[in-house]
Amino acid sequence: MPNHTGKTPFFDARKLPNPENSYVAWVDVMGVRATMSRSLPITANFVFKLHAAVLDAPQTDIHLYPVMDGVYVVAERQGPLRDFLKAVFSRVADSFVSTSDNHHRFIIKAAIAFGPVIHGDALPRETNYLLDENSAYRDSVLLGMPMIQAIEGEKRAPPYGVFIHESARAFAPIGDLPFHHLWWHWTIPDWRDLGKELNDELIHYFEWASSHALAIEYDKGRIEAHREMARQYLVDL
Repeated sequence: MPNHTGKTPFFDARKLPNPENSYVAWVDVMGVRATMSRSLPITANFVFKLHAAVLDAPQTDIHLYPVMDGVYVVAERQGPLRDFLKAVFSRVADSFVSTSDNHHRFIIKAAIAFGPVIHGDALPRETNYLLDENSAYRDSVLLGMPMIQAIEGEKRAPPYGVFIHESARAFAPIGDLPFHHLWWHWTIPDWRDLGKELNDELIHYFEWASSHALAIEYDKGRIEAHREMARQYLVDL
């Protein structure tokens, strides 16, 4: 017989609230695993600069769920999500082009999915009283298939780009139209200038990365793939 030393965890899934259809975006810093194995301060700069940009972006009708090197962003409508992502990507892109040392440059990517989710703050006390009494912990939890679709889809996003999962290309809430393309461009009023600078600096960055591939633990095949994805993403500037 097993030696039980504590109480059996309890949760009543029968009392779960109805899921809400929402957009879920996953935004994260590319290559953090390799960076963290080399330098904690440099990794901290990358990760917390992303989170600073997230906190500085418009958050009307937005729910945020930070997870170490990234953040889940949840919105019921496209408009608030688009505005949020434009602000985050433009701020981080500006940081990239204004940084001269390639060791201190970092790249973010994102993916968007659409479908039913449950927010932790919607759980009633009947599901588990401990969760109710530890609301800050409970409220940091998000559940739903779009989370998996977004985090898996992010692998298909170009550097400084946003991939759209098929769920967000096929479905949309009433009043919105589904996204029409595989990649979404986060254009801002001065996008042409920023986009041109970003394109030029990404070319320099990938040249540097290729010549330092072993030292920065960046596979040359991935460098070439990311270089080509970035070129195609920014080709229409």
